[in-house]
Amino acid sequence: MSSTPLQRALSGYLIAAAGIGLVTLVLLALRSHINPATIGFAYLLLILCVAIVWGSAPAMLASVLAIFCFNFFFLPPYHTLAIADPQNWVALTALFITSLAVGQLSARAKHRAEEAEAAKREVERLYYELQDSFERSSQAKALKQSERLKSALLDAVTHDFRTPLTSIKASATAMLADLQTSERNNAPLQIDNEGRKEMLQVIDEEAD
Repeated sequence: MSSTPLQRALSGYLIAAAGIGLVTLVLLALRSHINPATIGFAYLLLILCVAIVWGSAPAMLASVLAIFCFNFFFLPPYHTLAIADPQNWVALTALFITSLAVGQLSARAKHRAEEAEAAKREVERLYYELQDSFERSSQAKALKQSERLKSALLDAVTHDFRTPLTSIKASATAMLADLQTSERNNAPLQIDNEGRKEMLQVIDEEAD
């Protein structure tokens, strides 16, 4: 019997908490032989796995628990939430921000992969339905059915391209217009290097 969305969500939270607990026990046994950077990477690896399999919400829980355990068990003074060395604030903050980013990016990649798989199944369904219509219907009826199914097939294939292409077009147009305006008016570019970098990142990510 397949699990319900609620059961799967609860399973994700439980596995995230149990995974942090297990990793913490292993790291505690090795605490005298490893440094904080290694501990942070171990927690990040677990958060990445949780995000890929269970999504962003369980990964968020794993991130919070990892920060707590990292501070409580591995940053002196041990077994307290106090932080003696100000540099450890930097380590905790970096671990938290990195774990959140890793979790969100992994969950987004998982979501896009699921969307792509769903689109693939829809295309296959429409293809077999189109093929079946030719076999079961007369030529005239099959032709009419073919047009309807081809439109649906085209919509299914192109749906996932519209938003990325819009973002790519908008970014490229903005940079090109800025360059043309600068050349025409013999003036400096209005979009700074950081702005162009962000637009190029948008183009690169949406192209992927």
